Amino acid sequence: MKTGPLVGVFILVATLAGTVQSAQADHRRDRDDGRVEHYRDGPCRVKEITDRGYYRKVIRCPDGRGKTWRRGDWHRDYRDGPCRVRIDASREVFDKEKVCRGRDHYDD
Repeated sequence: MKTGPLVGVFILVATLAGTVQSAQADHRRDRDDGRVEHYRDGPCRVKEITDRGYYRKVIRCPDGRGKTWRRGDWHRDYRDGPCRVRIDASREVFDKEKVCRGRDHYDD
């Protein structure tokens, strides 16, 4: 019997087991599950802050190039279920903040 197919099956099973384990590790709960992410979206810089019951996204576009929100300076406050949402926008900055009374309600 050749060992080539057996080694291939073993590597496949080990790879799948590692993938499942890493996916489970991403969804574990701990006391400090807040995080801050910085990335670029075209010419714009994006900063996302998430924590239990809190979400904030700030997009900064130099000279308004690459922005996707409507023109002018504007502000909007509204409620989304148990959450309070506040949006501030100007030519260069879009700021969305979502604060929830309950736990884990920051789906955006």
